[in-house]
This record gives sequence, structure tokens and C-alpha cells, in this order.
Amino acid sequence: MVPAMRLPTDNVEIDLTEARRAAEQIRGLLDKLRAEHDLRPFEYATRMRIAPGEIPHSHPVLTLNTMLRAEGPLLSTYLHEQMHWYVTWYSHAHTAGWRAIRKELEARYPAVPVAFPEGAHSAASSYLHLIVNWLEVEATSTLLGRETAVEIASRTFVYSGIYKIVLAEWDGLARLYRERGLVPIRTAIEMTEEDLALAARMDEAPIDGG
Repeated sequence: MVPAMRLPTDNVEIDLTEARRAAEQIRGLLDKLRAEHDLRPFEYATRMRIAPGEIPHSHPVLTLNTMLRAEGPLLSTYLHEQMHWYVTWYSHAHTAGWRAIRKELEARYPAVPVAFPEGAHSAASSYLHLIVNWLEVEATSTLLGRETAVEIASRTFVYSGIYKIVLAEWDGLARLYRERGLVPIRTAIEMTEEDLALAARMDEAPIDGG
């Protein structure tokens, strides 16, 4: 006789206390950081998720996990994902500048790191992170000071090779980004609804003119 099918959780007690506690801890740390620092200039995304098992990402909803429970690294990671929104806006609002920056980065760094943990999952993503990570350090410096921002970046495991380039080539990258109007960073407070809609797009503008 074939036994009756049971749902996987029948007669099994599942305790989600730790997952909830960890997520609430991250929420509490973010509330504390928001109370201590004015984060509004860098909050292009105003909806977020805390998902314990996911890799932090920016779109479609800014998502953090529960791995980082120290204030400085958590803030830096939060700003990193916000800078993805900023770069997405820039790529669509200033497409010529976006393409010029990408072309110049490819010329300067033909052997950009493309392997975990030094680089991203592709060359295109690694070049993107030469921009995003620079902006992350710049934004973190505004809130926590340059020395602290550099220390956090230099200790970050993921994208470690990208951070190494960003910190070593800081002034040269700053000149490139300034020349193309990427910086000074245009704050979220200054942006219109149309600007923020561009920032919310899933992908940056194509770099090949397509």
C-alpha cells in the first residue's frame, strides 16, 4: 500500500527566530546609522529588503543580507548598492559620458580582475565596479571620514582587487569622473521623479551605442 503524500513540513517544527533576530538587528543598525548620519543625499532607492541568505544587490529592490553586523561595513555596503542606482541614472541621463568613462577604463585596465573574490563575475561587471566602488568610498568618506572609508574598503573581501585599483588610482579616477560629470555626486535630494525613475531601471545604458 502506497503511503499518503505529506507536505514537507508536516509534523516538523521550523524555528525562524534566528533569521528574524538577525534581520531585526540589521534593521536596528540601519536605523541607528540613519539617526546619526544624514543618509538622504545617497538614498536613491527608498525601498529595501533584508534577506538573510541572499547576496546584497541593488535592483529591483535594494537588498542586504545579515552577514555584516558592524556599523561601518554595513553602511559602506548600503551605500555601495545605492551607488548602483546612481550609476544607472548617470548612464541613462549622461549616456555619452557613461560610454566615454567605460571606454577609458577599458583602455587603462585591460587586465581588470575577473574572478571571485578579486573581481566581479564578468569583465563588464568589473569595469562597472571600478565606478561603483569609487563612488562608494567617496560617499562613505563624506559620512565617516576618509581614513575610515579607506580602511573599510581595504578590508573588504568581495571585489578586493577592484578596491585595490580604486584606492591606488584614486586621483586619476577622480579626474576622469569629474571631467565626465559623474562627480560631484548628484544627491538624491536634487533628483526629480524622472531622474529617480532612470535610477530604478534594471540595467545601465548600453556602451556600444545600441
